[in-house]
Amino acid sequence: MTPHYLAIFHHNRHNDSMKVAEKDKVISGMLLDELKRCQEMLRDLEKSVSVLPRGALNKRKKRYKDKVYNYYCLKYREGKKVISKHIPSNELEGIVKQLELRKKYEKEIGYYKKRIVYLNKILGSGKKAG
Repeated sequence: MTPHYLAIFHHNRHNDSMKVAEKDKVISGMLLDELKRCQEMLRDLEKSVSVLPRGALNKRKKRYKDKVYNYYCLKYREGKKVISKHIPSNELEGIVKQLELRKKYEKEIGYYKKRIVYLNKILGSGKKAG
């Protein structure tokens, strides 16, 4: 059985101030490529989200002449106003899928924004996300 070795690295003060990009051009090139890829993905996701419906779907019940009717409304904000839009039953399934897709894309947007901030920090650049 081969022995396991523990490597201990000592950090020098003068070495801490150097960024990754200054140390290795290959690694910095890879990081820049990843940064550009993340920025492109972020732009594409934000573009996709902008055309999808936003808000939440609410089911409402209306009683009329001893009969209960169900219908759906899409609630969302426009500035300070809350808009409630009636959704016909034949469009309901499509709207539900679009709302789920929007939620998924918004989660991915958050991931890419964090990743871009992280990559900018590693590269030591002051570039903003997007």
